[in-house]
Formats: sequence, structure tokens, C-alpha cells
Amino acid sequence: MNAERRIPIVLVVVSLALVLLVPTGSRAQAEPARLSDVTVTPHPDSVTVFVKTSREAQYKADLVDSPSRLVIDLENTVYAWRKTPLNVGKDPVKQVRGGQYRQGVARLVLDLSRSVGYAIREESDGLAIVIPTAAPPAAVASSAAAAAGPGAQEAPPAQAARPVQIAQATPPAAPPAPTNGQRLISFDFKDADVVNLLRILAAESNKNVVIGDDVKGKMSITLKNVPWDLALDTILETRGLRKVEKDGVLRIVSNEQLIKEREATARVEEARMKAESDVRTKIAEAQLKEQEAIDKKRLADQAVAELRARGPLREETIRLSYADPEEVARTLQGILGIPPAGIQAQVAPVAEGFPPIAAPPFSALYGTAPQIPQPPPPSPTAEVLAKGITIRPYKPTNSIFVRHYEADLERIKTLIREKLDVPLPQVKIEARMEILDRDDLFAIGVQWGGGGVVQAGGNSILVSRGFTSDTANNLGVAGGVPVANVFGPPNAPTGFPNLLPVSGTTGLPLGGNLVNLPIGAALGGGAVTGGGAGGIAFGFTSSRYNINLALEALRLLSKTRTLARPEVVTVENGTASISLGEEIPYATVSSAGTQIQFKEAVLRLDVVPTVIREGDITKIKMKVTIENNSRSNTTVNLGTTAGAPPVINKRKAQTEVLIKEGERLVIGGVTTNLDADEVRKLPLFGDIPVLGWLFKTTASQTTGRELVVFITPSVLKVDAAQPPPPPPAPKK
Repeated sequence: MNAERRIPIVLVVVSLALVLLVPTGSRAQAEPARLSDVTVTPHPDSVTVFVKTSREAQYKADLVDSPSRLVIDLENTVYAWRKTPLNVGKDPVKQVRGGQYRQGVARLVLDLSRSVGYAIREESDGLAIVIPTAAPPAAVASSAAAAAGPGAQEAPPAQAARPVQIAQATPPAAPPAPTNGQRLISFDFKDADVVNLLRILAAESNKNVVIGDDVKGKMSITLKNVPWDLALDTILETRGLRKVEKDGVLRIVSNEQLIKEREATARVEEARMKAESDVRTKIAEAQLKEQEAIDKKRLADQAVAELRARGPLREETIRLSYADPEEVARTLQGILGIPPAGIQAQVAPVAEGFPPIAAPPFSALYGTAPQIPQPPPPSPTAEVLAKGITIRPYKPTNSIFVRHYEADLERIKTLIREKLDVPLPQVKIEARMEILDRDDLFAIGVQWGGGGVVQAGGNSILVSRGFTSDTANNLGVAGGVPVANVFGPPNAPTGFPNLLPVSGTTGLPLGGNLVNLPIGAALGGGAVTGGGAGGIAFGFTSSRYNINLALEALRLLSKTRTLARPEVVTVENGTASISLGEEIPYATVSSAGTQIQFKEAVLRLDVVPTVIREGDITKIKMKVTIENNSRSNTTVNLGTTAGAPPVINKRKAQTEVLIKEGERLVIGGVTTNLDADEVRKLPLFGDIPVLGWLFKTTASQTTGRELVVFITPSVLKVDAAQPPPPPPAPKK
């Protein structure tokens, strides 16, 4: 008994478990939907038929011709609406009728007056069928529009909703694809008006849409389960249209119209920018002119203030004591920027205005301007002003004439008195020109000196050590030794390691040289031969070296001959010139006859000294020019009238050196070789051809001579000159 009671309980539990295990969707599919009501709502451009169901229902729609009607089958639905048709009377919907088509399928039929498109939107409690009321198209569009570019602005997606079906043919049976929450629509139109299609999409998108007047034409389109914005882009691209969204309003125009609008906008923007640029330019020009006016006024005020501070023009003659007036005048003109002719004052403009212009093209249009009468001669004060600023030298009285403003004139006088008209130091130039005989010597050039003692008149004379033999330059200073090292027996070395032995044949020291300037080194090592060959080299010796005693020793040994020992004095930066030689006459022939001219063949020495003081040390910079022109044994035959004048051999060298006061500059290397051929013979017998060599003999002798110039500059010590008293102040 108990077992029989337990069996029904177990069956109940198992049944409940099976019920709980069945999915919700399966139970929902088992429960049919209920079609309870149909309502029709007319609109100005469409008719909406709403089919109310108890839940979502799957449907199939089919548009049938002959007669035109829209048949909608709702699957798994029970028909519970009226049995009689519902008259609508709103074109193109005539009536709505329905019934239970078969088990589980409820059918709803919309009788139409003509074949039109439709749109079906699924709602949570039924279906909304939208049928446009526009007239059918008369013909198919003749051609498709050109493809349009990308839209100006993408429309935002609509809110999530149910799929919508818009069709003129049988809609697809496939379920809608997922679209990320966007509402899906299906299109199936033939020869539909583009404006109507856009209006349907506007109604489905819940957006404010403005369609331009240039949007026209018809098109056939079939779209299945696509978002509304994709359908809109497809229509726009097919018809060559563009969309522009601004402030929540979607405007649709043709591509050409949008290009025109953008071009017009660009032109307006360009005109605006140009106008703004013109305004900015005019403002900048006005500011520039204003700034220029301010600057001109400021400069004019400064000029007036400066003119008042400088005072009136004054004239004064300043007498110089030391300087050259022409040099001072040129210096002042360069410092003050005054041309030699002076700065002339400008004539003031005519009070009545500017005079007529007599130059073309105005003269060709208006005739020649009348001559302007000359103004009367100005008064003396005006004449001084008209002449302007002037600085002129006057050499006869060693003066300069200055016309300048009063304050500037005082500064000019101070500059002349303190900087320009000052005494210059005087430099004494001691020169010694020696000719050294160098018989049978191969070392041509200034190569003598060294260290040791030579005999001159029974006295021992020190020749200080000079350059070492490996000195490879062309300039050097001879060294010096203490005076205590001089004394020693005659003709004997001193015994000190810093002195060199003296040759017993020549009397000259052996080893180092006082001035190591061989001509071979001066000419790059090339050998020099022939009469008159040679070069010029430079060196200098220490002031402790007694060059006069050394030259006297050489003279006693018949190794030197003094040409001249001039001493000249010149001011700083002045030229000290020494010349020694002859003038050679030349005959020149011209139409006027034969004339005699003279050419100089002289030994010339020019020295321009500059004194440089560095504390207690005085240095002298010398610009030295030496020129040795001599008569040559070679002559040039110019004919019977002009004769055969000799050729002039020229040698010239220039240098600038800086030495201490009292040091000696040595210039050498001017060498001359004299070749002498001697023939001794018996008279008559020595002239016999061939046999004459038995009665005669020949001898050749070569004598080398070298010119050496020693220059010793020194600054003359003079008492400090008192500055000239200032001139008396002019009377006002």
C-alpha cells in the first residue's frame, strides 16, 4: 500500500523536473501569440496599419498583383480579431481583412488600389505596416547619377529598435543579422522617387532631414537587413548626393551644389581674409607713418638741441708748432667727416611754396617755368652760415683755418694741442758702408765674425762670438762676452771655451760667424759666378759688440775699404736718405735733335724709423730700402748718333725690422767678382801665329768684393719741450 502511494509522488517529482529543464524559449514557442486588434492611422504622406499581438511574432509578407494586395502571415499566432473586413478608404489602402489561415498561422490581407511599396517595423506588442500614399512613378529613370564623394559628416546612429522591412516584392525569409543594436531595414523598390525614399529613411531615423531642391530622380533599390544609415549612404552614393549634418539637422544636397556652396564659402572667406589683411596693412602703414613722424620730430628736436648746445659758427686760425698743416687738415677732415671743399649750407625754401619744375615732363605739359629772381647778397653773418663748416691748411705760416661750431671748435683745438701738434722724437741713423776684398774665397756673402782676438796697431781687439755653424736662418744676433775676457797675449787664443781661435793668415776668427748670411743661403743654395753677381741679406748685431774696432782690424789687414760713414738725423716716420754714386749721360735722338739725359748709378740707402717705447726699453722699427746701381762693362750700340751707353746693373732690397736702440742692422750680400786677364809677350815674336806662344805667357786673377752696410739707430735725448701756450680767447 505504501509502495503504491510512493509511485505517483515520484512521477510528480520527475514531471516537475522535466518541466524545469525545458528551456524558456521552447515553452514560449509552444505558447501561440494572439492577434487581438488592428488599427489604421492615416498620415499626410502614408498610412500606418498597426497589428497588435500578445507577444513578438514571426511573419512573412508578400505583395501580390491582380488584384494588388499585401498578404502577411504570422506564424504560431491565433487570430482573435473581427471576422468582417475593416474599410479604410485611404488611398492606396482600401480595406483590411484577416482570419486563421491554417493551424498556427494567422493571415492578414491589406487590399490596395495599386501596387505600392511598404515598410514593416517590429514592435514589442505587434507590427507597424507603413504604406506611402504618393502616386506611382510614370517611368523608369533614364540614367543613374554619378557616384558621389564621401559625406561631409557622418550621421549618428539611431537608438536601438526593431528591424524594419520596406519592400515591393517578397521580403527575404532569412532572420535579420546583428547590427550592434541598430535598427535594420529592408528595401525592395522599383522606380521609386528618391525624395520619397529619403523621407522614409528620415521617418525611420527620427532625424531632422532637409532635402535640397536639386535632389531629383528615381531609382530601383533592394536592400536586406541593413542599418538605416548604410541604406542612406548607399542611396546618396548611387545618386551622387552628399549629406551635411549641422546642429542636429541632416541636409541632403547634390555633389555639384555642395561644391558650389563650398566654393562660395571659400570666396567669402577669402574676401573676408583679404579685407582683414587690407585693414591690418592700412593700420600698420598708419602706425609706420605715425612712428616716422614721431622719429622725424624727435630727430628735429635733437638737432635743435644739439645746435643750441654746439653754439654758433666761429672762425679761427690755429698756428702749429711741430706738425705739418696739410697732414693735420687731412686728419681732422677724416675724423670729422668733412670733405676738402667743406660742408655747404642749404638754401631755405621759398615762402610762397615750391618753385615750378622746369625739367621734363612737366615742361612739355605746362611750358617752361619762369626764371626765379636771385635773392640779394646776404649779410656777413648769413654769408658765414652759408659757407658752412670748413678746414683748410696754410703752409706759409704753418697754420690751419677752421670754421666750425663753437663747442666743436674748442674740442678741435684741444685735439690739435694734445694729440696732433706734438714734438716727435728724433732718430739718429749711423751708417757705415764697407767693401770687403775676398780673394779666392768660395763663401760669398756676409760671413765673417766669430769669437777671438786679433791684433790691430799692437793692441788686442775682441771679436765676440757670433752664430754657430749650423744656424739655418738668415737673421741672427752676434753674442757678447765680458770685458775681462779680452786681455791676453797677442796672437794667442784667450783660452776661454766660449771664444773661437783666430786664423793667423786672415786675422779673422775661425768657427762661428758674427753674421751668418751666405749668399748661397739667400738664393736657395745656388752658386753665384761671373762679374757683378750677388745678392742682399740682412742681420743685426748686439750693441755690446764693437764693430768699429773689428772693421779697423780688417782694414789694417787690407781686407776692407770704407766707402762712407754718414750720420743723418730725422724725425719719427721721416725718411733718412743716403746716396753715393754717379750719373751716366745718355744721348736721346728725337725730331727736335739730340738731347743728353742722365741716369743715376748710385748706392742709395733710405731709412724710415718709428720709435716704440715698452716701459724702460726703447725699440726702433725701421723700414729699410737699399739700392745698389752700378755701371756695367757691357754696352749697348744705339747707332752712330746715340753712341753706345753702358748698361746699369741694379740691385734692390726692402725690409722692415724691429731692433733695440743701439743694436746694429747688418746688410750684406752685394758681391762683385772682377776677372783680370794679363798677357806678357816679346814684341813681334809674341804675335806670330802658333809659334807666338813660345814667346808669351798669360795670367788670370779673380778679385771678389762685397758691400756690407751697418746701420745703428739711436734716439736723441732732448729736454722735454714746453707745450705752446694756448691762444688767447676770442673776443665776443
